[in-house]
Formats: sequence, structure tokens, C-alpha cells
Amino acid sequence: MEEVHSAYIDAQRGQYSQEPVIEMCIPSSLDPTLAPPGKHVVSLFTQYTPYELRDGRWDDETRERFADRVFDIIEDYAPGFKASVIGRDILPPPDLERIFGLTGGNIFHGALSLDQLYFMRPVAAMSNYKSPVDGLYLCGSGAHPGGGVMGAPGYHAAFAALKNIKRV
Repeated sequence: MEEVHSAYIDAQRGQYSQEPVIEMCIPSSLDPTLAPPGKHVVSLFTQYTPYELRDGRWDDETRERFADRVFDIIEDYAPGFKASVIGRDILPPPDLERIFGLTGGNIFHGALSLDQLYFMRPVAAMSNYKSPVDGLYLCGSGAHPGGGVMGAPGYHAAFAALKNIKRV
């Protein structure tokens, strides 16, 4: 918990953490078509990586330095990891925003803070999953109860859509 808190504080100060929270996913372990035989694809997600850096911007050198630090940490847990990597694509928050349209580079489409929970997610007028566009429902990370693998926003949006269809 101290490392998680420390990573958060570093981000609040506008610096990437020297001990970031790292989530590793190896999708090719379940779907071998994602990589050549004997190879794997690894996705790394670091939590509390700041959008804006206090001492500069996310240029290529900064991206590489941050990725090197993340790889060093993984290497401590899995010796040989760094030597096994044949390519990498580093996407800090500004790149996630630019490429995928994630505001602030936040995969949850906004912070899961007290002012963004329950009937306030994404805003009070749309907390019932219905958008202002007839027949269009919100079912992503920006809808209650937020993102993650649980799929709850989609589940709730589907029921809202079915309820609306029954009234027609």
C-alpha cells in the first residue's frame, strides 16, 4: 500500500514514479494467434502515470526512460524479461488521449472520485445510461459504476435499453 500511495503522490507532483504500480497482461498466452510460435505479446499498464510532467513533456527520451524503469522493476521479479523483449510501444497518458480519445489518458474515462460516482457518472442527467441521442446508451468506463473488466456499465445499459424497448 505504501508503494501505491507513493506512486500516486509522485503523479500529483507531476513526476512518474520510480516504483510505479504495474499491471501485466499476456494475451498471447490465451490466444496464440497474437504472436509467432514461441513468442508472446505483453501489455503493461502503469497506474498513476501523470498526464503532464512538472519538469518537461513526454518526449521520446522521457518515454524510453520511464519504460526502462518499468522494465527494470519487472526484471527484478522475472529475470531475463528485458532480454526477451524484441520491440515495445510506449504510450503515456497524452498518447492514450491522442490515439484512443481517452480524456486525460484515463482508461476509466474520468477519475473514479466521489464527484464521479453513482448518479454523477458521467453527469446526473445521463446516469440512467440513456444519452441525449434516442436509442444510444452509455456502456463504457465513463458510465456508472466505472471501468475495469467487470462489464457492469454494459450490463446496466443493456437492461436500460430493453426497458425502453418494452415501452415502445
